[in-house]
Amino acid sequence: MPPRFSPAVPLRLAVLAALFALALMVVPAAGQAQQQAKPAPEAKPEGQAIPDTPKRDMGVDGRRTPVAIEHTDTDVVGTRLAYHLKELLGRSSLMNLTTKDEKKLVLVIRTREEFTGRPAVSSIYSVAWLYSAKDGALRYFLSADTGIVDAVTLEQTVEALLVKTDKMAATYGYLFQ
Repeated sequence: MPPRFSPAVPLRLAVLAALFALALMVVPAAGQAQQQAKPAPEAKPEGQAIPDTPKRDMGVDGRRTPVAIEHTDTDVVGTRLAYHLKELLGRSSLMNLTTKDEKKLVLVIRTREEFTGRPAVSSIYSVAWLYSAKDGALRYFLSADTGIVDAVTLEQTVEALLVKTDKMAATYGYLFQ
């Protein structure tokens, strides 16, 4: 007895071939639609020069908050605290140190010697975080902190103040838009 011929096998093959052909037609059409949806890059006029300085990258979440530091006291450790804050802000990718008349966070730092007989040992400090829309306008109080800093804990204190400044920038980021 000869093997029985089943029409299901050629039918399955025909259906699979048709599906494969449809898939091949749909994929290029989708790619062409995506290419058409992309805006064409803007051509630069021939006379326009490319800037020599690179743009400063934005922070991780797309923000770069302007920050100003105000410190006028003269105690040794307090002056070092303000200097190190400014130095780290200058290297930060999330914040930039500014003196411009713009929307910014302002850190007002007040320091005093902890003991008048030992001026270079430690200082007490207070920091107030303020929002300033422009110079000469009323500043808005955001937060404050106080503490004692010495030569040993200076770097940790500066980093803690910068972390809190970054949290203020993230919390009140809508003020800079």
